Amino acid sequence: MKNKEEKGSLQPFRDMLKPNWQKLDFDKTDRGKKLPKPVVCKQYYRGEVFDLDNDISDLSKKSLFDIVHTRRSLRKYGSGDMSKKEFSYLVSLTCDIINYGPGYAFGVIPSGGASSTLETYFYLNHVEAFPRGLYHYMKDENRLRLIRTDILPEKINDVTSNQLRDAQVVVFWTATPYRSEYKYSFTAHKMIAMEAGHACQNLYLASEAIGYGAVAIAAYHQEFADKLFDIGNEEFVIYIATVGKK
Repeated sequence: MKNKEEKGSLQPFRDMLKPNWQKLDFDKTDRGKKLPKPVVCKQYYRGEVFDLDNDISDLSKKSLFDIVHTRRSLRKYGSGDMSKKEFSYLVSLTCDIINYGPGYAFGVIPSGGASSTLETYFYLNHVEAFPRGLYHYMKDENRLRLIRTDILPEKINDVTSNQLRDAQVVVFWTATPYRSEYKYSFTAHKMIAMEAGHACQNLYLASEAIGYGAVAIAAYHQEFADKLFDIGNEEFVIYIATVGKK
């Protein structure tokens, strides 16, 4: 058992997981003050744009029951390229946005108040028809934009604390807290963490459905990860996962 001093030092972090909703005054939030709504679709304006394959509905024949019960974290991967169709399947089940507008976005991932706090980036290491590099998922267009080509696998391995293991794909989720804070103030941060968990679980199940494996990475190098995207305050990496052939 921890002593009282140790418990006290951890209490603020525990409290984040149990915000007191009864103390939330919606009139005092930025939404209640009628301040401008946050943008929920991040934009890059440079870099080649790549279309995804939309003909993916028949890629898996597994039942949801089997997928859930056979899913395991996988840390060793086979060689070879992931096909464009397989990658598009993962993107569709992990990122897809169905409807969006000022301050909201509805998609395949549950998000508190439709605030869509996450942005999704990919490091494509071995994927058919995609040059190796860092990509940003364009929520408003359902396409990918290549934002960096100068990142070698060794750099990604450093970022992931030596957990790349030659995966075909690395997924980076970033959080933009204000998108949720705008509506929910101090209660937002628990929901942001939950949203990241929803996204990664979808990735796990989608990977299992098409014969790939995935593993979530929480113990990454935060500073290195944020520097990949030139972020770190209003937006920062919150979760990473690797995906590879079984």
